[in-house]
Amino acid sequence: MNTDSSQPRPQVETVVEDGLQDLKTQNMRLQTTLNQVLLVFQSSAVASVLLNPHGRILEINIKGAALLKSTRQFLVNRSLAAFLPASSERTLVTLLARVFEGRGPQKGELQFPSSDGQLLELALEAVLVEGVDAPSQCHLTLTDVTAFKLAHRALWEAEQAQNLQLERQARMLRELQEEFEEVVVAAGRELSGTLTRVEGFLALSQRHPDALSHLPHAELALQQTQRLLDSVRRYMQVRFMRTRMRRVNLNQVMREVLKDTEHQTTGRDVQIMSVSLPTVEGDSQVLQIILGEYLANALKFTRLQPQTRLSVLLEEDETEYRIGVQDNGVGFNMRQKEKAFELFGRLHSSQQYEGMGLGLTTVRRLCERFGSRAWGEGKVGQGATFWFSWLKVQPSKST
Repeated sequence: MNTDSSQPRPQVETVVEDGLQDLKTQNMRLQTTLNQVLLVFQSSAVASVLLNPHGRILEINIKGAALLKSTRQFLVNRSLAAFLPASSERTLVTLLARVFEGRGPQKGELQFPSSDGQLLELALEAVLVEGVDAPSQCHLTLTDVTAFKLAHRALWEAEQAQNLQLERQARMLRELQEEFEEVVVAAGRELSGTLTRVEGFLALSQRHPDALSHLPHAELALQQTQRLLDSVRRYMQVRFMRTRMRRVNLNQVMREVLKDTEHQTTGRDVQIMSVSLPTVEGDSQVLQIILGEYLANALKFTRLQPQTRLSVLLEEDETEYRIGVQDNGVGFNMRQKEKAFELFGRLHSSQQYEGMGLGLTTVRRLCERFGSRAWGEGKVGQGATFWFSWLKVQPSKST
């Protein structure tokens, strides 16, 4: 017996088949769309990464893998935080937490140590990608700002160096101003003394016109005044001289100094012994002034010795050379060792030993200009040794 219930079956099957076909078509379209989206994602000119809330890499495009100097196959399903230093790991964790809490787009910076040893500086922009039937993801774009950071750091360091240089120059100008004032005061005091003597001798000559014996004394005082002015002028020229750093052979400098001091050894029994001296980084003119002052000083204070014996000494350690000029002259009391380096600081009478007391002061100021030292050692009647140090590596600065 036939029933009507069997008649609709072809129509139901047709509907099901049509539905399945539509679903298949939609899936194909969806897959095509997904493939297109993935293609756009992969070929994007911006380095991009998809992360889950725990920071695991779900997908990374070609630009992103190239930026991190790795491959997609290696990076996918790995935690991005595992590649980061501790400070950057904290930055990433905080950024992801804010994104998945719905706080909107987030920005940040982190460092990524790539496989070739370079440290990349990356700027981040993160947005939440919410799926209908899929878990939400974080879309992270990466921008390499390493070059910008390096340039910024270089500019900052240059600015800091310039500020330090300006501070150094300002300090040097203050010191030079203070020194100039000190020289003016000290020179004025010295000039006042010599001019007072001249006035005294001239007054005696006026009261006693026949006492011509006073005129030579006045003339000598005027000569001392002129020598004082010449010494001050030379001192200030040396203090403001421009210098040029280069390799200087001190043996060559010593040969030039010996030529310059030949007039002090004429007619005397003088023996000068010197060790082999190093080649240093410095200004040849400055070093010639220093060694010249020390040698001239030694020859001056051994002038009354029947036999003059001078020795050029050398000591050194890891950071500096110490060069000394030793003599067998009159020596000095060590309690007065600092006075020798003061402006117009004389340890002996100017009537017995010529000089204005500026030579050793010049040496110390020049040494200080190059970060070095100058000092003396001596004993009354047993000679003296005057030393100066010179750094093996000069600080980088313009002088």
